[in-house]
Amino acid sequence: MRKWTWWAGTAAAVIAVGAAAFAWGDNQRSRAQSLAAMVDASYSGALRTAVADLDALRAALASASIMADPQSFQRHLAGVEKYAYAAQLDMARIPDGGPDHRVNEALHQIDTEAEHWMVSGTSPRNVSVQDALRRDAQTVAQLETQLEQIAWHTGRVLGGPSGTELAPAIRNALTRLQASVAATRHQPKASDTTVPVAPGPWIRRAEQVAGGTLDKPQVSHVRDPRNGSYVLVTGSLNGRPVRIEFSNAGTLASYRLNRPLGKARVDLADAAASSARWLKSIGLQQLVRTYASQVDGIARFTYQPIVQGIPAPDASCKVLVALDNGQVIGFYDRGKWPPKTLPPAPHPLSERDLRGRLGPQFHVQDERRILAEDPNGKWVQAIAFDGTLAPSDEPYRVVLDLVTGHELSIERLT
Repeated sequence: MRKWTWWAGTAAAVIAVGAAAFAWGDNQRSRAQSLAAMVDASYSGALRTAVADLDALRAALASASIMADPQSFQRHLAGVEKYAYAAQLDMARIPDGGPDHRVNEALHQIDTEAEHWMVSGTSPRNVSVQDALRRDAQTVAQLETQLEQIAWHTGRVLGGPSGTELAPAIRNALTRLQASVAATRHQPKASDTTVPVAPGPWIRRAEQVAGGTLDKPQVSHVRDPRNGSYVLVTGSLNGRPVRIEFSNAGTLASYRLNRPLGKARVDLADAAASSARWLKSIGLQQLVRTYASQVDGIARFTYQPIVQGIPAPDASCKVLVALDNGQVIGFYDRGKWPPKTLPPAPHPLSERDLRGRLGPQFHVQDERRILAEDPNGKWVQAIAFDGTLAPSDEPYRVVLDLVTGHELSIERLT
């Protein structure tokens, strides 16, 4: 009898342990499925937000083409700049299915040229400006049409054995999207000219950026009426092509090292440390990291400049780090940096005065001092108000000049 009781007790214990293990495993599977669903929803949301921003960008380009009044033209160019940058941020959240990131390069070009026209006070009747606006509108319309089909794809965005890779249909569609941009935006333009410049200082600066000696470096001064002039350095590093752009003042504008990626061995924290060291090595130190992600073996970080403790959100830059060895393989900025010291604000308006310029349906939830650009491209101290707009409670950010109280931007937050 005692023997039977012992076997019965043992069997009950085994069953209890097995049930507990099954319950634990089922819970882990549920958590994994929930996490995968969250990531999938995040990518889907980014795709659909990108479509919305591209639609707003196309409308802003059309408005800029329609209006010949200089003040209206400037206002619509500000819209072009804003939505082009917003679409860049959206696309940076998506594994883009291609190594060249052509979509964001095209959006960055539209962003930069709008800024150039605003700062230089270019006439809206300028023929080359109108031609550029027409081409940009065609590019954006094409991007929106193709991306809309991807964004409203009925299946999952993620797939593959691990459940964390892009589904083949999505990856192939994004690759075709990248290729279409490469075919339209990288045709040679008759207006561009390249002029040789003294190579020595630029090569040394480029090698500081690349972290090694460049093979067969070439330096040229590119004059592009649409996007401003810049210094271009090309060459190779360990047999891999390198392209680096500098402003005429020597500020790094973009860097790209094209090489195959190995198996990811570096985590996001170490990649962040690598990007911070690299930024310090090229002279960019007063920065704060505002965004981080890792997709397809590449970590992407967004940084904002800080001037005497005050951030400049409109001057953010991106750093790309390969996760196989922690090497920085890309850098892009918005083409503008704030001054090294705070712009003067001799007679700032009070908080009450600034809030009085906001409508009664806008409910402020947070405010902070920032640096922002006015419509003439001048950096000023400003106050950013984050809040919701009744009755829908949609989140918005309103930026007002600290001294004049003038509206600098209104942005719908997502």
